[in-house]
Amino acid sequence: MATVVLSLGLVVAACSDAEEAPADATPSSTAESPAPTTESTEAADHGAHGAHGAEDHDAAAAAATGPVAASVLGTSTGTYGPLDEGLGSGTNTLVVEGTVTLVKDEYGTQMSTNVTGLTSGAPHPAHLHDGSCTEFGGHYMHDHAGPPEPPNEIWLSSSNDPAGPLEPSQTGSALGSGGADWVPRETPLSMMIHDSEFPGLPIACADFAAYDGAVTLVLEPAEDGVEAIEYSLDGGEWLAYEGPVEIADAGEHTVAYAPAGEHDDAPEISFTLAG
Repeated sequence: MATVVLSLGLVVAACSDAEEAPADATPSSTAESPAPTTESTEAADHGAHGAHGAEDHDAAAAAATGPVAASVLGTSTGTYGPLDEGLGSGTNTLVVEGTVTLVKDEYGTQMSTNVTGLTSGAPHPAHLHDGSCTEFGGHYMHDHAGPPEPPNEIWLSSSNDPAGPLEPSQTGSALGSGGADWVPRETPLSMMIHDSEFPGLPIACADFAAYDGAVTLVLEPAEDGVEAIEYSLDGGEWLAYEGPVEIADAGEHTVAYAPAGEHDDAPEISFTLAG
């Protein structure tokens, strides 16, 4: 089986080795009212999506365009920390702390953050990234061929401006939120906060390494002709998919899925539930 495994006014900036360029944030969304899907006309001024991490992204995208689409719904909380040497701004002296929460549900994706240690009164762009904090790529894009801006990306904002960054108080703390009406593919993800000054390299990152608790597996036909779906959890027997499946056991899990009876080379998704 095959395994699927950076404010306004700033000029183009990139992560280490030109991994990605800056952009700003989306407004918050709620379960009753999914995040707006209006594109920001200013996003192009913030640069283009980086190419790093494209292989993992493309692998996940390929699985998402197969005969069956798979989503894992749940909540994951990441804690900000500094980036390893060579991955972010080498001149950063800020000590950024706080958490960011990613919620995937039937309405899409909602994110919120509470962070301290930012530059007082200076805007800090923050974006959902492809990959982990140690092997990250550019901004996560729902459509890899789409525009590098919402609604195709998720940015955090301290205001209702879809192109707004995190806006720290005089004490350097900030609240922010953002969202989209889609659910990210099940691939390594992280939230990066960027420096407020050119070239806007990352200064802090939070991994979404595990779900906080139980998750819901959702499978659905992605092509015409798929009348029945089967799945296998952690290498177990293939079962008929009859509706959303709750997975609650802590630890690492792998789910293979395919049209009924077509198990050869079935794609897999892997994820971890915190203990």
